[in-house]
Amino acid sequence: MTAGDSTLTGIQFAVTSAALDGDTSAVYHLATEALGEGMPFENLLFDVIAPVQRGLGERWARGDYLISEEHVATNTIDSVVSLLGGAFEQPEDSPRVVISCVEGEAHSLPGRMLAAHLLSEGFRTLHLGASMPADDLQQYLIEDRPDALVLTCTMTGHLPGARRSIEAGHGAGVPVMVGGPAFGENGDRATRLGADAWVLRLREVAEILRTWNPNPEASSAAAIEPSADLAALVAARPVIVATAAALLGGGPEGSAEHHQSVDLVFDALAATLTMDEDQLLFGYADWLATFDEAHSPGGPSPARKIGALKAAIDESHSDARVRLDAAIAHIAG
Repeated sequence: MTAGDSTLTGIQFAVTSAALDGDTSAVYHLATEALGEGMPFENLLFDVIAPVQRGLGERWARGDYLISEEHVATNTIDSVVSLLGGAFEQPEDSPRVVISCVEGEAHSLPGRMLAAHLLSEGFRTLHLGASMPADDLQQYLIEDRPDALVLTCTMTGHLPGARRSIEAGHGAGVPVMVGGPAFGENGDRATRLGADAWVLRLREVAEILRTWNPNPEASSAAAIEPSADLAALVAARPVIVATAAALLGGGPEGSAEHHQSVDLVFDALAATLTMDEDQLLFGYADWLATFDEAHSPGGPSPARKIGALKAAIDESHSDARVRLDAAIAHIAG
């Protein structure tokens, strides 16, 4: 480990501790002290705060933190990033960029960090936050007329929402760039969803905005069409999820916990049908096994949850049922 690595680790540990305490002042002073000692703002965001946030999410999934503890820490960091971003001017003649989570996506901190970073790079930015409905997003963009829309997505289950959000941008005549773990480690998913550009790392957005030459019409034409099963399944979603939750126990409509769990499996199925990519459902099943072991040992297994969802789906939706069977086989090895 180099001296630089040691310094980063020390700051990350201190920020994590203060954030878990909900101590906005302490996190703010740790950040400004690092900046005062010469750390570039970009490095503070993407080499300190981003790894801290990933660590919080990973440790919550493993059962080390309660969801309330993770929320306290995340909201504390979000407040500090907002304060830091407010120190930068927004020149009136600079390009205006709207940043938003895709429809359904709740993880808004990456977008908040990106907004602050772009401010530091001389752009004018507006961060719309979490889970912006696509119809409302399109209406806002029509009225605001920004130069670009940047969408973030963390969970692969929200890729159908990403498609709708990209269409909202193009429907308003605004070019769209996307980023976040849900889009994978190459630009293939972004292209198949119709985005004009994709970034692996959010710190790359500013450079692309300065050099890109987007063609929304061509990007939209390159987008794939989702499975014909999908629209009918989404329309029947409330009944399907309630039926599957009831099959897992807890009363006629299932327990709230079962309902939430099946709802997330449905998200993964919808993403698989949108992208024609079984690995999305397989990956969620693997994550769910680790999560359930930490948070609900003794509860229904991932295979049983997926099986309940399949049982609740009418046999006419053969594609969806085949995908769910494949996920159960994947779990069985």
